Amino acid sequence: MRRFQNILVAVDLSQADRLVSDVLPLPTEEAIERALWLAKLNAGRLHFFSSLDVSPAVQRLIEDSDQGVDPVLGAARETLQRAVERAGSMGLAATMEVRFGKSWLEIIREVLRNNHDLVVAGTRHLGAMSGRLIGSTGIKLLRKCPCPVWITQPQPARDIKSILVAHDLTGVGDRAMELGCSMAQLHGARLHVLHGLDVRELETVLSGRVLENAAAERRTRATRHLEDCLAHYEFVQPPQLHVVDCEPSAAVMTLVERHRIELLVMGTIARSGIAGIFIGNTAERLLPQVPCSVLAVKPDSFTSPVQL
Repeated sequence: MRRFQNILVAVDLSQADRLVSDVLPLPTEEAIERALWLAKLNAGRLHFFSSLDVSPAVQRLIEDSDQGVDPVLGAARETLQRAVERAGSMGLAATMEVRFGKSWLEIIREVLRNNHDLVVAGTRHLGAMSGRLIGSTGIKLLRKCPCPVWITQPQPARDIKSILVAHDLTGVGDRAMELGCSMAQLHGARLHVLHGLDVRELETVLSGRVLENAAAERRTRATRHLEDCLAHYEFVQPPQLHVVDCEPSAAVMTLVERHRIELLVMGTIARSGIAGIFIGNTAERLLPQVPCSVLAVKPDSFTSPVQL
């Protein structure tokens, strides 16, 4: 976890029909709490960032206010300044910034400008009618942001008790495992590690005993790889491996519900040759629905489609 030294905290200032609310949404409060904890642990620095998504005409009115600093902009800066002061009281270096524009786009531009190594953001619940638990800003960050993204959900307790790593046996899966193991150690949490074996591709070319043997070989190889990764860590509670014959996104949702997972750690991928367009079939189906916090990492080869 020492890798996170330059953390961007995305602060959602809106609430209901108010552009800047006096009270921060609970997911945003959770994001701030998690970022403060992680920065304290790593002796890292924080940048509290918010973007006001208004029309160009409204932006001009705010920027050209006859009152000096427009009340809306002033209120936004005051809220972020309180977060900066709170970080300072904990001995942490922190700055703040308010910009105008689409939140997800301005967050990624800020990451590119100042090489942030982690974005922490609260999710915006859209309710049962939409069927989506992570809002559009969170999904776009998970798709397009070049650094790891932690989308937080409000938790009943400070310590995370259960963590799930979804591992696809690739390099980015190993990076997700590293973060998941570190989180489990820091919180004394129960760690679950999942690899879903989707045998449908084997069924197109194999059958009978040959299919069974091929699937068994894959299970053995997956189990060995996961055990080798876990051997580098010591845990308060022994981790549980789940190598299952199931489509990965369905397997993740089953384990999240069965074991009351509070943090899902997974890798996201880019479709070859198309920067930032795709985060993998599993992630695309899963992330809008997942009811827990998500920490997502990308491979070193990922290139964001957003440019400065």
